[in-house]
Amino acid sequence: MARTTVVGSYPRIGDTADEQRLRRAIARFEEGKISEAELREVERSVAADVIREQIGAGIALPTDGQVTWYDSQSHFTRRLEGFEVNGLVRYFDTNTYYRQPVVTGTIQWREPIVVDEWRHAASIASGPVKAVLTGSYTLATLAKADSHEVNRLTREIADALASEVRALRSAGATHIQIDEPAITRSPKDVSLVRRGIEILASEKGSASLSLFTYFGNVALILKDLASFPIDNLGLDLVQGAANWDAIAKTSPTVPLTFGVVDARNTKRDDPHRLAQSVLSLRSHAPIEESYVSPSNGLEFLPREKAREKLGLVVETAKLVEAGL
Repeated sequence: MARTTVVGSYPRIGDTADEQRLRRAIARFEEGKISEAELREVERSVAADVIREQIGAGIALPTDGQVTWYDSQSHFTRRLEGFEVNGLVRYFDTNTYYRQPVVTGTIQWREPIVVDEWRHAASIASGPVKAVLTGSYTLATLAKADSHEVNRLTREIADALASEVRALRSAGATHIQIDEPAITRSPKDVSLVRRGIEILASEKGSASLSLFTYFGNVALILKDLASFPIDNLGLDLVQGAANWDAIAKTSPTVPLTFGVVDARNTKRDDPHRLAQSVLSLRSHAPIEESYVSPSNGLEFLPREKAREKLGLVVETAKLVEAGL
């Protein structure tokens, strides 16, 4: 049975007046008209809407949509010792930006980062909700630091994030995803990603630990990634089209998340074609234990289109389950 999930992010703003309330709240907060606590309440209500939209569409394993995240870098580094947050830098080849972390000292975990967000999401959903962390390698390579420090920095961040994994597991999280999009740009660094994942896996307990790569392919290192101590490997099969052949050639035994619905294009995907492509790999991957998902976070789409993409994920999974 093919299950359904999302990668992480989801549009926080929509076209209706109600879907604009977070934008209005942020503006009022910046004007000093509401408190930070009042802003957080609006964020929590929007996160609840996002979770319900995913579940209502038929997504079996939702996230909180990363509603409270300014970006995937500063959301973590501003709460870790040894970083300060600097100016805006373009995020990969997207039209979005992140506040670049600057290394100021030894990286250490101070307090839970996403645990309260996950708890709130779990209180809304009737089933499991996936917690998402930006991986140590991606945080290290997108930070402002000496290039020769990436190895040490990846290890320090992984040690810090291991405390976050432990805190999530203690809070009851059963599914934890680590995002490592940066490895698609530098597959030669696969050993650094492995070390980071090994450190996090040592703290996961009975929780399911997944690794997701996106914004490109990992065809040259797919066999390596599949050998990591993970319970699921997520692949972008849109921008990373070469991953299709790599799966057929390496026949990974780890369950996969097939990121087949294009999360960066408003064009409607063809569920029959996507399901046929997934089913063509049935002798090369454990499809019955795998997931169908968008290719990456849905935040790059208008909210209405993101909802449509959720439906396409579910429709594709149903066709996979039915064997077409």
